[in-house]
Amino acid sequence: MRDDTAPQLGQHDIDRATLSERGTSLAALLAELGLDVVVPPDAPPDAPPDGWRVLTPGEPEGASMLLGTPARDDGSAWRVAQPSGATGGPAQLNVHPDILPLRPSVAERRAGLVLRWPTVTRDLLDVDALAVDIVNEGAERWMPSGDGLPAFAALVPVGSESAPYFFGFTVGSDLPVPLDPGEYRRTLARVDASSWERLHPGPHRVTAFSPFLRLTSPETLTIHLTAEVIAAHRRQPAHSVPEPQRPRELAEERLRIVRAMRVGRDAFPRLADAIRDLRDDERALSRIQDILGCAYDEAQAVYNLQLRRARVGYPDVLALEIEALEQELATPGDDEGAAPVE
Repeated sequence: MRDDTAPQLGQHDIDRATLSERGTSLAALLAELGLDVVVPPDAPPDAPPDGWRVLTPGEPEGASMLLGTPARDDGSAWRVAQPSGATGGPAQLNVHPDILPLRPSVAERRAGLVLRWPTVTRDLLDVDALAVDIVNEGAERWMPSGDGLPAFAALVPVGSESAPYFFGFTVGSDLPVPLDPGEYRRTLARVDASSWERLHPGPHRVTAFSPFLRLTSPETLTIHLTAEVIAAHRRQPAHSVPEPQRPRELAEERLRIVRAMRVGRDAFPRLADAIRDLRDDERALSRIQDILGCAYDEAQAVYNLQLRRARVGYPDVLALEIEALEQELATPGDDEGAAPVE
């Protein structure tokens, strides 16, 4: 579910109708959903026993289901939980350790903000100096509400209607300040390093976007990329590499891995117990494969997952990356079905 007008808990868009439901006991809801779930012993003791309902339904191929119950009578804060989706036995129910405030929708939180290319960027057309302005074009002061405003740039060959794009997060950076009407904040729109592997010389359209508030520049720039510029930005392999995958294949492969990382994140307590006493990495990887029912490379991704990326509260960086990849693959385009960036 992606709805910019929906309220949010963390980074999850919530169907407004579910907020007014009466709910039921957690045990009854899990039974209704057909989930054989083990509640972790370290679940918060103050988690309400009643009022639970499905806030966000699970989606195909690993997207998380979100369950919740009001933590306050006025519905301004919620206790939430997510089934892990693990296979090979009872799933893990991960009860979020913190109470999450019900947030206004993305559309409300970004009201008045637009991304605008400044004159200096238009003049230089330098892929390493893609400054973009976050401008308050509204009539009222814009106030931050906990979202970072990192900016990224997507490069799409002129004449192509679509291409997958990727981005990396540095959580805690790019925190914005209030902006009065007409004020702006200038920041660098970064091109993700992995993007250069699929680029070829020629003219490219450049679109700026900021993922947390789902802002996209209404106007694109055109930059001519030379072979020298592309080579300078590509990672230099130590050995010869096979022919690069097509862009859609890269997006599908990354989506498969990130989904496995999210399933592994949700099963962290169980995985930690399972591998604690194993003697080497290979045994640990084999055990992760058995628990999650996943491929070897997926187990490696879970095993190497940074603890920073295990946070479920906002920003849920794995959920955001999965959402972006699913968007790119959802609409058929010129490049084997990749979706447009704008």
